[in-house]
Amino acid sequence: MIHYCTDKTISASMLIERSIQQLAVAAGESLQTLHLVIQFSHTQYYLPDQPKLELLALVSLSKYSDATVLVDGSIFHFTPERFEQLRLLSDGSCDTSSVLKSYCQNHSLPWLAMSDPWLLTPIYIPKPWGQEIWYTGIEARGQAEVTGDIGNIPLPWLLDLMADCTGLCYGCQPILLKVLDPLPDEVYGDLYFELHREKQEVYVVTHIDQRAWPDGIGAIQLGFAPQARQRYKTDDEFKQAYLNSVNGYEQIRRLLDHKLDEKKAAAGIEVSQPVTASQLVDWISTLAQQTENRELIDKEVELRNAMNSFVQEYPLAVGDVVTVPKLVPHALQHGVRVVEFQTPVYERKILSFGQKVLTQARWDTQEALELVDLGVAGLQSPELVSVTPQLRIERIVNFNDFEVQRIQLDGHHTFNGDVYSVLMVLQGRLTLGCTERRRTLNPGQAVLLPKVKKGWLVTSSAPCLFLLASPRQSAQ
Repeated sequence: MIHYCTDKTISASMLIERSIQQLAVAAGESLQTLHLVIQFSHTQYYLPDQPKLELLALVSLSKYSDATVLVDGSIFHFTPERFEQLRLLSDGSCDTSSVLKSYCQNHSLPWLAMSDPWLLTPIYIPKPWGQEIWYTGIEARGQAEVTGDIGNIPLPWLLDLMADCTGLCYGCQPILLKVLDPLPDEVYGDLYFELHREKQEVYVVTHIDQRAWPDGIGAIQLGFAPQARQRYKTDDEFKQAYLNSVNGYEQIRRLLDHKLDEKKAAAGIEVSQPVTASQLVDWISTLAQQTENRELIDKEVELRNAMNSFVQEYPLAVGDVVTVPKLVPHALQHGVRVVEFQTPVYERKILSFGQKVLTQARWDTQEALELVDLGVAGLQSPELVSVTPQLRIERIVNFNDFEVQRIQLDGHHTFNGDVYSVLMVLQGRLTLGCTERRRTLNPGQAVLLPKVKKGWLVTSSAPCLFLLASPRQSAQ
């Protein structure tokens, strides 16, 4: 039997949750499946003006012998014609689940095991210093997707439909998982030196580009150098000296950027658009052929080095963990790729940058210095949670809103499913599931795991390494 729902007084996620509970408590063989066609409005909170989008969800719920209810289905744009097509589907003695799935296949619509791990399809966001790869990113600049048969479903659509199954309230975003992939080019591959008021981050180093760091040891700027602070009697004097240094550099930076913008315009490129680091290097080389420009370029290097002398730099190797608390300025350096988990908010204060910032007209140095934590930062050692011959669990960060574990496994392990979690494989391959259905993941793949009462079983027939991020239950 297929039930059609267009009632806007009950949310789609609540309807699914009630249907799951109805199936779970049904006695004996009286009720084994439910099939829903749900029309619902999705508010695109991640876009300007938050426009609404009318969507249709096909949902098939099946109860297994242990009372576990599995959810499969699809989400796509609503049209009256499509809704009528679904009304005409046969619901006689045939397998309704197959009918719904066949409908999606015949109309090139994705079909997804919604109660299984959601395999995340990342999006690639170009940056002046390289690129970010978003696995759970949901912003106006792009939205990650979940991989299904035939096609993908936008992650925010699925979070809306399955809000009660993930434990995320409507409009709340999951822990942000992304990869920072800077260019190996010195200066042009360095990230913004910035701080955050709300966002907390943790980096795990996964690759050091030996074109940039032949010895395999990269770097990150993190906080201010104690020896630089010691040159001043008070924190206010230190901040003013740093501000003066930044202002001096920014002045030269703008003169040089103006000349580079003229090169862009001559090449027919919008000044707000990024260009490759190699193109910038070529233009700098061309400019340097004139004495006046060469003096400007030399001055830029001198003032940048002077500005950076205030900043503390730490070496980084593959496997290192960097915790970035609120209000601590930081800048990952060129050629150092990291996996990052962070609070899912977009806010920053840029103190400085070794090239033009394309997304805002001015740096935020003075405002950032009014907020900055001048305490000595440093690289934190992970906390060993447990260790056996088959399993090693380290807690690499324990923020007030989420925690991340690094897990090395050669065997099997079940972890708590009371809250959703985000998992990414770094090395080896693993298989996970909560029923007889399983999903195998390879290095670089990531999943969002909905809540499950039984917990998630993870198995590996050879050593594997993965990261597991979960919200603190008090933050839900």
